[in-house]
This record gives sequence, C-alpha cells and structure tokens, in this order.
Amino acid sequence: MSKEAIIFDLDGTAIDSPKQKLSSEELIKQVDRLRDKYFFCAATGRVWSFAKPVLQALNLTDPCVISAGTQICNPKTGEIIMQKSLDTEALEEAVTIFKQYPEWKVLHNDATEDDYFNGGVFPSEFVNKEPVYFLEQVFIPDEIAGEIHQKLSSIKSVAAVMVVSQKPGHRDIHVINSGATKEYTIAELLKIIGVNRENTIGIGDGYNDIHLFNAVNYKVAMGNAVPEMKEMANKVIESASEDGMAKYLQLL
Repeated sequence: MSKEAIIFDLDGTAIDSPKQKLSSEELIKQVDRLRDKYFFCAATGRVWSFAKPVLQALNLTDPCVISAGTQICNPKTGEIIMQKSLDTEALEEAVTIFKQYPEWKVLHNDATEDDYFNGGVFPSEFVNKEPVYFLEQVFIPDEIAGEIHQKLSSIKSVAAVMVVSQKPGHRDIHVINSGATKEYTIAELLKIIGVNRENTIGIGDGYNDIHLFNAVNYKVAMGNAVPEMKEMANKVIESASEDGMAKYLQLL
C-alpha cells in the first residue's frame, strides 16, 4: 500500500505557541509511530532558522514547506529544494505601503526567533541587497492589520497573508510571490514525494492554512482554528492547547 501524506502547520497546530516552544512528547511519539505509513511534511509560515528547532525536535525527514510557501526544504539540513522570490517592482510597492505604517518593524528572508521578537528594521530603514522571497511586517494591532492587508493585496503578483502573531491582539502580514502560497507549493511538494492529492490529510488552524486546505483532500481543523477553517474542514479536533494533533494521530 502506498504511503499517504500528512501536511500540517506548526504554530497553533503542532505547537501551542507562544506558550509552547516545541511539540509535545506525545506528538513526537505519534509521528515516529506512523512514519512508515505516512509522509510527515510541515507547511509553516516560519522561515528556516525559526522553524528548525521544531522540525528537528519532531525528527522530520520528509521535505517541508517553510517561509509561508516560498520554499521547500530538507528539514534535517535546511537545504532549499525550491524557492520563489518577489519581483523587484512588487517588493518596492510593498515596502512603500509599509512605510505608511512606520511604527511596525519589517523582517525579510531568514530570521531566528529572537529576530522575530526583537529584531527587524523600521520600514524607512529597509534596504534590499539580495533577492527577497519572504517579507513581513510584525506585531500590527488587529484593528490596523486589515487595512494594511487590503492595500498589499492590490499589488500585482503578490500574495499578502495575514496571520495571528505571537503577541496577543496583533497580526503579522506575510508578503510573498503570488505563485508561492502554501497551496501552490504543497502541489509541488506532492510531486517531489510522489503522493497524489487524494492521499493527503491537511491539519491547520489559521488564515494562511486556507491555502493548505485548498491543496489537500481530507481537511482537519484544530479546535482553536479560525471559523473559516472549521467551515472547510471534514473534521474538527481538539485545540493545540489540548494536544489535539497528537490525539488525532493516535486514532490513525
């Protein structure tokens, strides 16, 4: 029997962030128990350095989608298997919009957890010296984030994805190539691992995981998922705070 694939988000799904830094011992145990039957592929908004501790604690060996869909990586080594960058004009337009909201910092490409919480630059200080595959403005208050997201969404060739930040009451906005959402990149991932879409399970919780759900067959929403995810789901499980993903895997 051919292996199926389980494609899952990290924050709010495999880990109860920001409270939890790594997945539970039970989730690690269940992934290990099922790895002969399933490919386990994370699909996260985190960039490599931020995702690495979680991916490696789970002992993942199958390719994973990182950086909001802009990259596919080897979770053991960080080798980039596929990458899509923003075009220069789109990047300049996005930065121009961020400059209209100068008090919230911007990060791009790879970054650590410490960079996420304490680093970045103000939009007026942003200097591009390399291809940019991932751009984000972080810790934007909920009441402002929608306005910024709407402006970014008007940029041609860009996908602006609003996600729950790791600071309560705030959002992060990811700006990526419109051809590099989780939906597109998961389709490429399935080609790499040789799995048909009908043999996939997707598990997620946030708005960016709507793209994940669009790429898989059977859809599992966390109990803490946004309403839109629950409406799309074939099954709703317990929340991340209750180790819902581990409990779901116990039944497989």
